[in-house]
Amino acid sequence: MKIFNLGKIDSSHFSEAGGKACGLDKLIKNGYDVPSGFVILDMDTDSNDNLNSVLEYYNNLGLNNVAVRSSATAEDGNDFSFAGQFKTFLNIKNQEQLKKAIIDCIASLDEDIGASYTERFAKNVNIKMSVVVQEMVDADFAGVCFSVSPSCNNSLLIEAVEGLGEQLVSGEKAARQYLISHESIKNIDNNFESINDEDIKMLSSNMIKEIACQAMKMQSDFGMPLDTEWAIKDGKLFWLQARPITVNIQCADDEFDPKDGMDNHIITRCNIGEMLPEAITPLTMSVSLYAIDWGLREMLRIAGAIKTVDELPPFSCALSIKGHLFMNLGTLYRLEKKAFLTKADNINLSICGRSLDDVGEIPGKKAGFFRKINNTRKYLMFVLSRNKARLRLAKLASEFKIEPLDDDAKEIYAAIDKQKKIAGLVAHLHYATSAHSGAMSSAIIQIVNKKFDDMEKSKAVLAELLSGIGNIESVDILAQLKKIARTALEENPKVYQMSTDELDKFLENAGQEVQKVQSEFFMRHGHRAIREAELRSKGWADDRKAFVEYLKTVIVGGAEDVPMADLSTEDLKAKIKALRFRGLKKRILVYLAKQARNGVRNREFSKSKLIQVLDVFKKAYVKLAHLLTKVGKLPDEDAIFFLTHEEIKTIVFENSDGLIKKALQRRRLLKEQTALKFGEIYLGKPQPLPSPDMTAIGDIIKGTAISKGIATGPARVVKNAQDAMKLEKGEIMVAAYTDIGFSPYYCLVEALVTEIGSALSHGAVVAREYALPLVSNVLGATEIIKTGDIITVDGTHGNVIRVK
Repeated sequence: MKIFNLGKIDSSHFSEAGGKACGLDKLIKNGYDVPSGFVILDMDTDSNDNLNSVLEYYNNLGLNNVAVRSSATAEDGNDFSFAGQFKTFLNIKNQEQLKKAIIDCIASLDEDIGASYTERFAKNVNIKMSVVVQEMVDADFAGVCFSVSPSCNNSLLIEAVEGLGEQLVSGEKAARQYLISHESIKNIDNNFESINDEDIKMLSSNMIKEIACQAMKMQSDFGMPLDTEWAIKDGKLFWLQARPITVNIQCADDEFDPKDGMDNHIITRCNIGEMLPEAITPLTMSVSLYAIDWGLREMLRIAGAIKTVDELPPFSCALSIKGHLFMNLGTLYRLEKKAFLTKADNINLSICGRSLDDVGEIPGKKAGFFRKINNTRKYLMFVLSRNKARLRLAKLASEFKIEPLDDDAKEIYAAIDKQKKIAGLVAHLHYATSAHSGAMSSAIIQIVNKKFDDMEKSKAVLAELLSGIGNIESVDILAQLKKIARTALEENPKVYQMSTDELDKFLENAGQEVQKVQSEFFMRHGHRAIREAELRSKGWADDRKAFVEYLKTVIVGGAEDVPMADLSTEDLKAKIKALRFRGLKKRILVYLAKQARNGVRNREFSKSKLIQVLDVFKKAYVKLAHLLTKVGKLPDEDAIFFLTHEEIKTIVFENSDGLIKKALQRRRLLKEQTALKFGEIYLGKPQPLPSPDMTAIGDIIKGTAISKGIATGPARVVKNAQDAMKLEKGEIMVAAYTDIGFSPYYCLVEALVTEIGSALSHGAVVAREYALPLVSNVLGATEIIKTGDIITVDGTHGNVIRVK
């Protein structure tokens, strides 16, 4: 056993003293007012000699009323805080109380709360307990001060209560809070925001200033943001604790936001927001989003806009803001300065479906004439390489595997890491296969809009020209589900009445024909799912329950086959003629429409192949998660999705329990991120929209007409897969988005309303084929409209109408 006065701890014993004692020792050495006391190291509570020595030390210092606090060796470290996990005892007035408090403090290391925290977050850390005995401050006011506010990185936060600060920690009293920007601390006076009611009087401006100024000086002394505890007695400020705010594990909703590269750039959710709507997991960012971004950077390289892919940092083209996905059009605008036929407006029409009044900054130096000619040639070759890219993509997807040598976590990670670059290549081939569709569609809009000068009408015309397309991958999903449903009903007509569990059992033991059509479905579509580019979303082949529930929905909704006739060239000509286009413009529009329609097939095909490759990654990560959970390196298999690919490497090859804590924090945070709503287009960094003002919403809600028709019925707000399972026949589905995973529910619904979407989105393609009215871009639809509201969806004019 060793005992040191606070402020006198020998540096060779810091590792034994624990975080709390070391923090207090450093405060004293830097001149801050800290109540006197001592720390006990390596004490054996079963030894009477040890206990008597401590009591003698206590008497010699002349201490009376003291606080006794734990100081664990892993406490208040860079990865762990253990805040509130161990025991603290206040107002200890005599030797008997002191002896019991010390014994109980040390015992708290192995009690349920501390032990469970260790098991959850720090099972690979060897923890010892020291004890701090410190003069008690009978505070008039007490509280905490965060030199960096948990909610605002450029501010300091003070929380205060009357009396002892333990009331704040325990939640017995509501705190008075003061949020102060770092810039205003030196000239604070009354220049701070009081978060609580203004009429509650507590700390004076001078005292707030003193706490804030000293806290910022401490941050400088310690070289890191601090979470401190303070107390005020008779106007004097004392510091009771200083521990690091472990920034690396304090996960904010903007943790993965780019720190620069967005000023005066157009940032949009269009296109990418349909592929991966809502907030995504960190693993998906580091794999799927990274691949999407790499593919776009490779396109810029091929077109001569950049010399190498690495000339632009990762996430320069595709990025996340508070977990939601965006595209940086400003980066893509580089093409305008490097090649002909690549104007910013063409990019806007292709991605956003409309022109923009302000395109912000167009970075990069303008290329010379001959360089532009050469780059234009390369860009056209890229756009026209769709058939070659399609063949290469199909071959790559069919052969792609991740096969480690054995069930060893290191081998599996190494196998994933080796193949990770393939995801970027596949994403690039997806762009090469589908870029032609976007180019043709934007050309159609440009021609049509010159005649009508009405962008919404022009987009509606495009949607009309893209209807009736046969042999589309996403449409085939529902057709194949219906085929399974019809075959099952032929074998057993009572399938219609079966519960999900009964249907599952029937399908597992069904006859040869049912087994055959199931097998065919999984061979072609088993990798698809709701939010399928999200690695956390299992493909149907790996989520039996979801598949059976989807199939049951189709059976209830109607399994009859609806032939998908391809619109003939003559039909296209008739549609374009009805728009009063004649001569050369008519022939051009017919050609462009045929190309765009074929492009839709290519786009849906290449998207399926991209998801097929990502599904291989999903399976590999799930296998890795199972092994890591088995050996105690992950708390559960789902936690792997809340770590980046690079962080998983640390988990596999080292011990980093701090990353586990980070993963669990991110998982909680995902729900908050998912609830955020964004507009479509921003100049500069996107900011979430405020919650809709319900009083300002009238009976008619405007959106964009995506699929013609009118339908009236009760609304069903669908925010997740569980909500979708509640859909009943005749309802109108109101969702943030629609994608492949919602296809089975199209059999039930009468119409759709979505917050995002375009004429080329998967939901739009399927909705048009099944003649379902669809109005998209209804901002805040899932909040404005409530389940049970009777609404009319006018897919011709883009209106959603509440029926009184």
